Amino acid sequence: MVLLTFAHFINDFFQFIIPLFLPLFVAEFGLSYLESGLLLAIYLGFGVALSPVVGHIADRYKKRKLVMCLGLVIYGVSVSSLQFAQSYLALVLVAIAMGVGFSSYHPQAANVINSIYSNRRGRIMGLHGIGGSLGFFATPAILGPLAYTMGWRYAVSFLFIPAFAAALLLWAFFKEPEIVVVKTRQKMAWRPILILTAVYGLGVFVFRGFTNFLPAFLLASGDTAIEMSLQTALVLGTGIIAEPLGGALYDKIGHKKTFAISVSLFTLTLFLFMNTGGLAAILFLILAGFWGQDTRPVGLASACDMGPAESAGMRAGIVFGGAQAMSLASTIVVGYLADLTGFYWAYMALVAVACAAAALTFLIPKTSQNVGPAK
Repeated sequence: MVLLTFAHFINDFFQFIIPLFLPLFVAEFGLSYLESGLLLAIYLGFGVALSPVVGHIADRYKKRKLVMCLGLVIYGVSVSSLQFAQSYLALVLVAIAMGVGFSSYHPQAANVINSIYSNRRGRIMGLHGIGGSLGFFATPAILGPLAYTMGWRYAVSFLFIPAFAAALLLWAFFKEPEIVVVKTRQKMAWRPILILTAVYGLGVFVFRGFTNFLPAFLLASGDTAIEMSLQTALVLGTGIIAEPLGGALYDKIGHKKTFAISVSLFTLTLFLFMNTGGLAAILFLILAGFWGQDTRPVGLASACDMGPAESAGMRAGIVFGGAQAMSLASTIVVGYLADLTGFYWAYMALVAVACAAAALTFLIPKTSQNVGPAK
């Protein structure tokens, strides 16, 4: 778990780099918010398309450790390659490579956790999520001031080093668990998985549309680069507490109630953030970050629980990939609306989508189709 949590930290540290740098890309390459959103969509799109495929291959050939290690190496090299981009096209090509690296970690990690910690997968998935939340926190906290003072090219120059370190540690010390195929007459039911993907995906749609443009929104609202970096880090850093809480709630009250509570509170706090000011707005901003992240481990844990253990990686890839597909759509929608109407109405549109996600939680089956993990 220590090794996986460290790898998760590195993976998600890289994930927020493009959103953090978007205002700098806009200034240097003369991009619109729509073009910025398209860049994010391309990056996430390749991760979306490849996640279930990579998950299936890793399951079939039992190469989960190899896939995670290769993905981290590709991710690290592509992130550091950002420094050489001299045009929008070059940014797009690097974003594609980053998407390939991005696709490899989460489905495999979810599958491994599902196989080892079957009786408390929610709590363990939440603890594992601390690594990702620390990564999201560290990106604006560390890279934000560095990129906005010394330049974004310098900020990414040596980021391949921690990626290589994480890959080497996993390869040397992580023992991949053996997942024995369990013969069962119970087939994987697609309807619960599709409903789960819709609810989880709409939540990700809102949260990513909200946070991916948060640096640009805060700078456009008059904040300094340091103030923007601090607030963004606080929003993303709440996941350090939110993800373990979400995992514990999943084990205690189930995924249906956890989603219903969390998505409803996320909707409310996001609305209040957009319609208050001063310290109250900052408080609601942080709370929106909290409730927007506590379902992150719940979605993947539920996916692993909805069918045979030997195909858990593929199901996690479907749910994770489907959610990321919705998040890439949100970057385009929010970017377009920001160009057209400004950030206020773009974010209020996200509130409306969050209301729809809260309503859909009532369609989630009360219990999953757990056939038990392989022993």
